[in-house]
Amino acid sequence: MNNVKAFLVVTLASALFVAQAYAQSNNDEPKKSVSFYGYVSYEAIFDSHESVFTRDGELYLYPAAPIYHPQSGELLNDNPQLEMLSLQSRLGVRIAGPDVLGAKVTGMVETDFFATKEEFKHLLRIRHALMKLQWEKASLTMGQYWHPMFTPEVFPHVISFGAAAPFNPLNRSPQIRLDYTPSKSLKLVLAALAHGYHSSVGPEAAQRNSALPDLQLQLHVGNSPTFNTGVTVGYMWLQPLLQVDNDDVYRSREFIGAYNLQWFGRLKLNKLAVQAKVSYGENMSQFVMLGGYGRLLDDAAEMYDYRYANILSTASWVEVMYSFNDNWDFGFFGGMASALGSKDKIDTQGPIWYNRGANIANAYRWSPRLVYSQKSVRFALEYLYNSANYGATFDEYAKPDDFTTTINHRVLVSAKYSF
Repeated sequence: MNNVKAFLVVTLASALFVAQAYAQSNNDEPKKSVSFYGYVSYEAIFDSHESVFTRDGELYLYPAAPIYHPQSGELLNDNPQLEMLSLQSRLGVRIAGPDVLGAKVTGMVETDFFATKEEFKHLLRIRHALMKLQWEKASLTMGQYWHPMFTPEVFPHVISFGAAAPFNPLNRSPQIRLDYTPSKSLKLVLAALAHGYHSSVGPEAAQRNSALPDLQLQLHVGNSPTFNTGVTVGYMWLQPLLQVDNDDVYRSREFIGAYNLQWFGRLKLNKLAVQAKVSYGENMSQFVMLGGYGRLLDDAAEMYDYRYANILSTASWVEVMYSFNDNWDFGFFGGMASALGSKDKIDTQGPIWYNRGANIANAYRWSPRLVYSQKSVRFALEYLYNSANYGATFDEYAKPDDFTTTINHRVLVSAKYSF
């Protein structure tokens, strides 16, 4: 027994000695730092009309098209709805470590309960997961982060989840991104991206099949919290390949490319801030916006190697924010989105027709909000007026015709505790 006790004492002493020696040997090395952040969210949401949304109404898009009873003609989907949610509650970790290649190295991982698809709602998903190397005038980001079209320097600060999609682009994608700042007032961004769960409508693997990245170039002028304006241009390629419909197999080796264009701007004067954004392009559905693509009408009889055409769309918004004091803030958002049809004739009746809201000629939203915050707690009230002009039919260029307007009034009460 004495021998056992002696062995344990020697072993423990040796372990303490080794731990102390290791700690002393690392005193001169830069230490890693880890910090946690996030918030707990509560929302109560009232809608006056059934709408197009996902995750129990958390990500709201626009009012649903009217559905009428075939005999009585009664409008069937104007019934009010109420929901309470906490699934956007968020947890993240920031990491900083020793310099590498002369650059400061940081990392971030962030998650919430929004999930990646409707059937997985309330489950965890990755929002951001990235590493960043920061030099004096340049930085290299690798991992999942905001798409440049989102523009984290200029985006709506609305209370409703989703940063005002579909009026503002919403997309986080795995990417490699270079930011170059030749001066304090200029920044150039170049990014190559592969769409993750924010993919285009249609076959989910269409971008992967193309074996080509989404390429984006962005310029910032001003590049400060008080003034920033710039443009974004980009291009992506898709190869949908396969579509199965009622045991019929359609397959095409054709590619389809799509461009996106954008202007953004922000101006802050003391307690007042004004910002705006205009986006235009082909098939912008990967940004949770109106758009899509389909088979050319000239190839409607083809089941193999048919060609495609894109749906054009545009979206714009403006936001005014005013801070009364340290506790009270007011904001007003107004947005418009339109599906513009195609430059080519599209087969809108066949199985090769992928779109989000292509039958919406115009969608509008305006939403005032009042926010009270104190320390780590925030309470907010937001009203959203949403309308959509739906086309009952398409012309040959997939432009909607014969419009009917639907309206939804949404009231959102929110509470958030941040840490």
